[in-house]
Amino acid sequence: MKKILMAAIFFLLLVTTDFSYQTQTTIYAKTSSTQSLVDKQLAVVKKQRISGYKFYEAYPVKFTGKDIPEIVVSSYGFEKGTDIIDKSLLQVYQYDKTKKKWKVVKKFTSKNEMYTYRPLGFITKGKLLDDKKEQLVVGHVWGSDFSLTPIVYGSTDGKTIKTLIPAGSKGYVDGTAIIKNKELFFVDFLSTVSERYVYKKGKFVRYKGTGADDRKIVGKAKHILMLEKRNGTSHLIGNKNIKMKVGESFSIIRKNKTDSSNYISRLYASPSVIPGRGGPLENTGGALKAVKPGKFEMGILLEDTFGPAPDIQITVVK
Repeated sequence: MKKILMAAIFFLLLVTTDFSYQTQTTIYAKTSSTQSLVDKQLAVVKKQRISGYKFYEAYPVKFTGKDIPEIVVSSYGFEKGTDIIDKSLLQVYQYDKTKKKWKVVKKFTSKNEMYTYRPLGFITKGKLLDDKKEQLVVGHVWGSDFSLTPIVYGSTDGKTIKTLIPAGSKGYVDGTAIIKNKELFFVDFLSTVSERYVYKKGKFVRYKGTGADDRKIVGKAKHILMLEKRNGTSHLIGNKNIKMKVGESFSIIRKNKTDSSNYISRLYASPSVIPGRGGPLENTGGALKAVKPGKFEMGILLEDTFGPAPDIQITVVK
């Protein structure tokens, strides 16, 4: 059991972290002058020191829709005398064209984030309100089921940056957030949409996720396993011994498009083939894409079943 829990920790942290960094490398299109301004400021904030905090990451986001994006800097601190992360700080820098310098225009803080496995970090960003402004999703990872608690920041008027969707009490198991076609999806492991948000008439409207939503985020995944309820018990359906070619993708969705049931309670994976650290699969948001030959093993504990978890064996070939 200890090995299983450790494997789950490694799988979650590395998949989430690696995916976010891949996203950050292609975060926006910019002119050479804008790029120079942003790159110089990114280099500056990475070296800054804030009393009681350690730098975690920095990334540009077009909160206000201006040609020069804002820069978000995430830092974290520990509970006194321990290595437990219990506080986070997000600073938003904006470039003043008149004074030709960057300044902090907003700070977001949180404290007593006990048992957090990862600092408050980048999950995704995208356009939910219009075609100019971007919204940012960050999140804490915590608890024995490695849940993600997301927070959404943005600006509705192109001026004031604020919390658009606050952190709730619910965590998304091995979770992530995906923005697609102006819809925001909060997802339990890989592709089971728990909640969907759409911005309507000046506010976000929440919908419970369904199998139809799962299909929106998996893209063109060729290899699919399906979840369904039979007499109140969860089942994972399909060939669990999968052979994939490099470039193909794998995902898990609910069989019934109207199904809004919860299924997954825990995931574990072979630590020797973790995506993002030399393994054959890469988390692309909604699916695992085969990127190199190799083997991958994982098991999924379904929340209303007992006994061994269904094991999935994936072999990637050229």
